[in-house]
Amino acid sequence: MAAHLRRKMRFVRKFVPDHTFSAPGAHKDMPATAAKQPKRLFTANYILILATNFLLYFVDYAMMLWTTAWAIRHFKADVSVAGLASGLFIVGALIARIPMGRFIDFIGRRRTFVLGAAIYLVTSPLYILCPNVWVLCLLRLAHGFGFGTTSTAASTVVASIIPLSRMGTGIGYFTLGLTFASAVGPFVAMNLDSQGLYEAVVWISTATAALVLIASLVIKCPERAILPSEKEKLFKVRAGDFFERRAVPISTIALLGGICYSSVLSYIGAYASFRGVTGIGATCFFVVFAAMTVLSRPFAGWLIDHRGGNVTIVPALLCVALSMCVMAAAASDVMFLLGAALLGYGYGTITAGCHALAVHISPLHRIGVGTSTYFVFLDGGVGVGPYLLGLFVDHLGFQSIYIISAVIALLAIAFFYWALLRRGLFSRSHMQRTAKAKMLRQQRRNRGLKAAAEQGEQ
Repeated sequence: MAAHLRRKMRFVRKFVPDHTFSAPGAHKDMPATAAKQPKRLFTANYILILATNFLLYFVDYAMMLWTTAWAIRHFKADVSVAGLASGLFIVGALIARIPMGRFIDFIGRRRTFVLGAAIYLVTSPLYILCPNVWVLCLLRLAHGFGFGTTSTAASTVVASIIPLSRMGTGIGYFTLGLTFASAVGPFVAMNLDSQGLYEAVVWISTATAALVLIASLVIKCPERAILPSEKEKLFKVRAGDFFERRAVPISTIALLGGICYSSVLSYIGAYASFRGVTGIGATCFFVVFAAMTVLSRPFAGWLIDHRGGNVTIVPALLCVALSMCVMAAAASDVMFLLGAALLGYGYGTITAGCHALAVHISPLHRIGVGTSTYFVFLDGGVGVGPYLLGLFVDHLGFQSIYIISAVIALLAIAFFYWALLRRGLFSRSHMQRTAKAKMLRQQRRNRGLKAAAEQGEQ
């Protein structure tokens, strides 16, 4: 029995620093926060943050498409410069995500959420005032910084209000906002642009950003109490403070999946023309992709909660590899739509699953860092993928992009087995033990904080 208890305590301590288990009252100035772990998933707070996530990404996707067209039309910029202006948004987001994951609990989750939303709103209407394309590039950096700050805060908050036993399902629904926004945002921007209502996209995005700011003020953001020993380490900066090492392997899977997805996102139009597919296969490709993604993400969350991460991620990577093979051989509408369906299920499952697993494997006191790590890797894959894969087009042709992407997906399976599957980190039984350990840690910490506050009042 004693040996069993020692093993249990060692397992729990993996997810919490030693000072968390100090005697109650050891730190009299510790604030009493940390609400009890919620039992219901669909609370009013959770539903509100789902809607906020959709609005946040709506502006992202609408302005991503609009910026390129505006730079070419209004500033007569080259295609490469227009693409740079559009892509700098992701750079700005990465600049924000890395430090925010480390400092969000010190700054305050609500404060970070509101600050990011305010930057997002202030920078939104400034696009039509830019005098040249280089000022537009700087604005895209600032706008991306606001987006990265807000999305990191929203992801951290939603992870703290989802019951640990339903983390996969909760994250799956949360990521649906991104899926809907990826379809609605470009659709609205393209239709307004085709009607000559260029500035209307900016004003709609500004109004949407205003709703995000209002929501950030309304959403209840559970704060995490900072211990004195943690405050002492605040300015002792190390590389590990900005990345959660436990989340790096699963985030690497997201990076590789992002590279495969970017090969489709960036080159599908040119590839469809190259293959002579200009009918429903080209025009409805992303409709089928979005529909399958909508179906896959909640299912991926349920699968993680009930069967574990291993049986979720490996089949998804196989679907991505198969979709790339289908795309490489596609010469008809049916083949294009089949590739879209397979990619939608595979990529939708990978993004929702890797997000949930990155949160799951991160200690409670480093959820913000784990979330930031995941998004940095995912955005990095989507950002560098088009450039890296585009290097092969001139020498090997368009089909080579999809063949190489299929190989990357298969290599991701091998990496997943080597780094995670063989160690059993995401088996159902191990994930259940981890969740119980986190709940025990949270309960013990809450009791310690409450006792310390009561003793301080005395």
